[in-house]
Amino acid sequence: MSKSFKKLTDRLKRRGEVTALDIDQRMLRIVHVTMSRGISRVRRIELIPLPNEELDLKDPIATGKWIGKQLKVIRLNPGVVVMAARRGECILKEYQLPPLKDIGEMASMVRVKASRDLPFPESKASIDFTVTRVPTKKEIKESKNISSSSNATVDPKANVVVSAIKNETLVFYQTIVESAGFTLAGLGLRPMASFRVLKTCVPSIIKEAVALISIRRHEVDVDILIDGRLIFSRELSANLNLADDDKEPDKQIDLIHITKEIFRCLHSYEGSGAYQKLDHLLVAGGTGIEDKLCHCLNSQSEAEWKTMPLPSGLRLPKDNKNNTARALTSLGLALGFADEGGMPVNFLSPKRPIINRNEGRMKWILGMSLILAGALMLFSIQKRLKSNAQTELNNLSPQYLALKKEERKNKIIIRTGDAVTAWNKDSKDWLGHFAFISAILPPCDKIYLKNLGTRRVGSNGVISFQLQAKDSTTLHSVEKRLRDIGYEFKSVPQTPGSDRHGYSFSASFELIIPNNFKHNLKDYLKTNSPPARIKDDIHADGLSWINQEKKGSTWLSLL
Repeated sequence: MSKSFKKLTDRLKRRGEVTALDIDQRMLRIVHVTMSRGISRVRRIELIPLPNEELDLKDPIATGKWIGKQLKVIRLNPGVVVMAARRGECILKEYQLPPLKDIGEMASMVRVKASRDLPFPESKASIDFTVTRVPTKKEIKESKNISSSSNATVDPKANVVVSAIKNETLVFYQTIVESAGFTLAGLGLRPMASFRVLKTCVPSIIKEAVALISIRRHEVDVDILIDGRLIFSRELSANLNLADDDKEPDKQIDLIHITKEIFRCLHSYEGSGAYQKLDHLLVAGGTGIEDKLCHCLNSQSEAEWKTMPLPSGLRLPKDNKNNTARALTSLGLALGFADEGGMPVNFLSPKRPIINRNEGRMKWILGMSLILAGALMLFSIQKRLKSNAQTELNNLSPQYLALKKEERKNKIIIRTGDAVTAWNKDSKDWLGHFAFISAILPPCDKIYLKNLGTRRVGSNGVISFQLQAKDSTTLHSVEKRLRDIGYEFKSVPQTPGSDRHGYSFSASFELIIPNNFKHNLKDYLKTNSPPARIKDDIHADGLSWINQEKKGSTWLSLL
């Protein structure tokens, strides 16, 4: 459950908008990226020079307030805010460890290994790692064959890049963002951000050996990447803030100096155990001296140095090419946070070891706790309901006693009502069938009901009635209609029997109500409309005429 919740939390954090902030001694770089349906789009790239008056970058509160003020000036409301630590602020190590699928076990192994190499206590550091290479099935098979043939254990290893910063560095960046009025969601690493933007700018060379030089006015990062792995990384102090009025020899001296430092880093890489011939040499940055630095590097090297191209498959703001080149690290930071897997290194939320617990015992304790909580809840609910019922009973007792006294006076009516209720419950809905039959009979000018009765025969009910009609055709139509509706009865005897109203035929009916009557009784209640009123009815002409007649007669009597 914890893994699923963490995955959902990370996904929610990556949704919406991401704003990457990167500040150095000269410039504040801002990259604002939005995400929609798995597609990242760069909305804004802003470069804000530091003020001429001295801003103490070592003061996180003052720096954060200045950043917050600048964001208000450019009218940018950041979404999720991320920053990156410099290479000089962290320790980078690459280990070869047994490949494990459980990231918690891998984190435990990394912490044990890193605690021996850190120059400061593990408790005072934020340690995170990323697995850069996992052995393939072919390599695992070959290692097993070697182990079986040489009687020596040869285990395949996974390459893991471990990075660590002091807790005070983490608090420093958090204080900057909080002073700006926001919350820090992620703290990455500049070399990792440079590698992420390299995958966007030149995706075809990721599987090869690449040397990436990231230039800033006061610092230069030298990163070596082989097969997508960060093998080597150094940060060089530099003074490339060259003014236009500087003399050309002075500019050339500074370039030659930084060139020598770069080659020293490359010679250090050549002496490492992970050395591999470099296939691509790239220079990235937007200081304006990248071409000159490439020319200087090419003059002292047989290999060809090139400036890194801008990303072509990414939606960038229009007419913002120069800003993009100067904010490539910030761009990689924002894109890395927006990726499905998130940033490879996040000091704010590092991968931590999973504490192994006795799951069976935990489940037993949890079950017992739930049972006790449920029992207490039921006891509390029962006590409350009992109290409410007793209070209601006490309130209704006087009313009940008063009704008991009234019951003696209405005893006969109550018994009759109970008898009618019982008859109605045990019957075949006699009243409903009475109303139903009355509704489907012809009008009273053709037929009228003479007798009506009910009785039960076994499980069925029988309705008996007698009709008096003016002709036999009407009686036949009534019989046919009742059969079509679903009533069952024997043959209907018809006898001529004239009465004083002119109805010359009579017939006796005994209807058997079936158990499953297929008609809705209430649908036929309005079948027959009442006949029109006769002309001599008092309501035919209304009461107004009678009042006029009475007034006229009064007037005649007065005459």
